[in-house]
Amino acid sequence: MITPKTRYCKLLLVKNLTTPFKTKYSAMLKKEKCIQAIQKWAETKSDFSKVNKLIDPTKGFRFDKSDREWLKKNNDNSQFHIYAGVHDDKFILILVPLDKEGAEVQLDKYLTKKLSHLKYDITLVEKEVVTTVSKTRLSKSLEIEKFWQEVDYPVINEPSITEKASAKDIEQWKYNCLDWFYYECTTFKGKYIFNAFTVPYADLESGDEDQDDVVALFGFKKSFIYQKHLPILIFIATNHKEGNPIEVRTGKILKVNSDQTSTLPVNTLDWVHPCPPLCKDRPTYGFL
Repeated sequence: MITPKTRYCKLLLVKNLTTPFKTKYSAMLKKEKCIQAIQKWAETKSDFSKVNKLIDPTKGFRFDKSDREWLKKNNDNSQFHIYAGVHDDKFILILVPLDKEGAEVQLDKYLTKKLSHLKYDITLVEKEVVTTVSKTRLSKSLEIEKFWQEVDYPVINEPSITEKASAKDIEQWKYNCLDWFYYECTTFKGKYIFNAFTVPYADLESGDEDQDDVVALFGFKKSFIYQKHLPILIFIATNHKEGNPIEVRTGKILKVNSDQTSTLPVNTLDWVHPCPPLCKDRPTYGFL
């Protein structure tokens, strides 16, 4: 007997989830402006009082269909880069596509995303298939000697990031990020606070007609190498099901399956790598 089990994990991350975006949350910035924004963040991140004004732990980044199409059109690699920046006194992400060789694509303008409040609740849904095998032993005299059940739980054949674990990572950011920034600012003058991220890709155009926006949220992931929590970005595809209130969305953590061709941002075992401290790709960061 195959028994599907569905786990629901509701994210309540912001003070007012039903508040629509009041300002434009994405923009194309000229390359020169992007470089200035990146330099501004590098100058700002050593001062906790300034960081505290920029970073709201309950905010995230929203990618609509046009954003994803821009990224898909310009990126030709299994990864892409995201830079942290400050523009017009707002914290932003700057998306930089890569070519086949892993070099950053040179464009006149780049897509930027402003840190903004979400406008709806997100219910993360995680499904597991559990196989229950019932066995009955008959004796030679046709008497029932024994009855028992064996339960086979799903075996993960490839690394993945679960909805439950990701929700905990996001919650860790909400409650602890300002303490983390304070520690990094006062102890190391912001030296180990991220400047950029290397982000894995996967195809977001899954054919799901209900798919709406993709939301990127900060989280904390424990690093066994550094023996501390590192900031990451977690991408969630949101859907609005017919009949549900407009402010309610179901969500799916984006991750690469073995049969998928990587084309857009997701979470895999190679989760989003912040630099610093994970800077093995440092030579390819052309804006740093």
